[in-house]
Amino acid sequence: MNAYPFYPSRKILVLDGAWDFNFIGDAELEQLDPAEFTFHDVMCVPGAFDCSPAYYCKRGIALYRTDFTLEQNAPDALLKLGGLGLRARFWIDGREIGFTNLPYSGVEFKTGKLTAGKHTLCAALDNRFDPEKIKLFLPYYDFYAFGGFYRGVTLHLLPEGCCIDRVQIRTTDYRTGKVNLRFLFRGDVPETLAVQLKFDTENAFRSETLTIQAHSASLELAVPDFKLWSTETPDLHTLEVRTENDHIVESFGIREVKAEKRQILLNGKPVFLKGFNRHESHPEFGPATPEQVMIEDLQNLKALNCNFIRGCHYPQDQRFLDLCDRMGFLVWEESLGWGNTKEQMADPEFIALQEKQTRLMVRNSVNHPSVIIWAFLNEFESGTQEGQTLCRKLVAAIRKEDDSRLVTFACSHVWNDICTALTDIVAYNTYPGWISADAAEEPLSYIRGNRDKIIERFRTYNPPDKPVMVSEMGCCGLYGSHDRAASQWSEEFQAEYLAEVIRQVFASPDLCGLAIWQFNDAKSYLRKGSNIRCKPLAQNLAGVFDQYRRPKLAAETVKKLFAEKK
Repeated sequence: MNAYPFYPSRKILVLDGAWDFNFIGDAELEQLDPAEFTFHDVMCVPGAFDCSPAYYCKRGIALYRTDFTLEQNAPDALLKLGGLGLRARFWIDGREIGFTNLPYSGVEFKTGKLTAGKHTLCAALDNRFDPEKIKLFLPYYDFYAFGGFYRGVTLHLLPEGCCIDRVQIRTTDYRTGKVNLRFLFRGDVPETLAVQLKFDTENAFRSETLTIQAHSASLELAVPDFKLWSTETPDLHTLEVRTENDHIVESFGIREVKAEKRQILLNGKPVFLKGFNRHESHPEFGPATPEQVMIEDLQNLKALNCNFIRGCHYPQDQRFLDLCDRMGFLVWEESLGWGNTKEQMADPEFIALQEKQTRLMVRNSVNHPSVIIWAFLNEFESGTQEGQTLCRKLVAAIRKEDDSRLVTFACSHVWNDICTALTDIVAYNTYPGWISADAAEEPLSYIRGNRDKIIERFRTYNPPDKPVMVSEMGCCGLYGSHDRAASQWSEEFQAEYLAEVIRQVFASPDLCGLAIWQFNDAKSYLRKGSNIRCKPLAQNLAGVFDQYRRPKLAAETVKKLFAEKK
């Protein structure tokens, strides 16, 4: 399945498949020379090499190689990568074309001129933890840092002259179907440009002349015969744009999201967020989940009466977001971060990388109507000045890229937080009676009191009408573990715990949403990691489905209680 946008007139090479492979382990990524590469194996792209039997859980440098052939000269090309881990260098015919240290981010590199004939693309991927070289993914994060190509690889052969990069489409009036079109160009861009465009299945293209500044131009139009996008009726539109040199098709939805009077409004109507945190993780594929697994996950979520997914804790696959658009899910998308400290947030390189990946996330996903929330830095130290400074910077960066959605982060430092005042929604993570609970009372008895204390705390320094939601709450349950006493780790305990969570969240007029932790069990610490969350099986076992998507008892509990909340 290809993700939007489409470029009908371009020659695009899909480079996915079986690449030559060699795991060389310890080496310096910066000192590698592709002329010295040797290959002894094959590996799937996309795919995580450290999920394969021969290289299971290994950390080090992996070398990849594939060949492609051009029928004619290309004045320039773009190598587009959907996401990888953890950092990588790329060469074409021995000439370096790019480097990335942004795990999960969709990035692209210009190749320069390519002649007709056979070419060789080489890559070196490094999945080792090195605090000086990979600052966005740290070894204590509660999800596994896979090595390999998480998503697909394509080569776009660009036409000469002016090329269409993207058309960003934002709803300006959902009542009348008006949208703002922001055209982004690359290459030899003139001051004015004639374009032809049409929406959906219009019979004919209309002509417009754009005035271009800084490689971009804007236009406001009304979509004819428009339909609103919502969770019940996820109607989508397309925009097709042609120039003399290029051609693009974008998908979008007409809808508005706002935060008012302690509620989230979709198209002017309150919507209560009911859903899960979901990791892109599978025991065979790692983060390179095929479309079949994505669709299965979304079908299971629909069956549980969910309308909301928090994509934790990194930019999402564009194919997955396309599916969420089509199936009517609301999505929270966030850039990569987890429990970052004030020391990390004072590091200029960390700050720059955070802003870079967050801007990329917004640019890549801006046309998805399913995405209603932008977020960042899950559970960072939000009670520090360093955290507040970075939070303010990231909020400003997001609003500059896109001011049509809500902005937040998942707060776990509730009692000293000074950052939620900067966001549109207060969202908090809490695990009463599960993590850090004593044995004084039954675990379920903590949930209501914890809810009330946290809400009271946030209301003391946030505007009284700001919405508040629970972005994480849950507990672990080991698939197949049954106990009449419903002891911890049993499926029975997890079902009882989540039932109480849902009842207490739904009973509070102060809360506008719940994202249960989590949808599926996901790989985490392998040979270290110290606490109750994930020691057995090297997984975080809080999923209501196990790693193979087999339902636990809690799935039926969620289904029943979510159905009661309209």
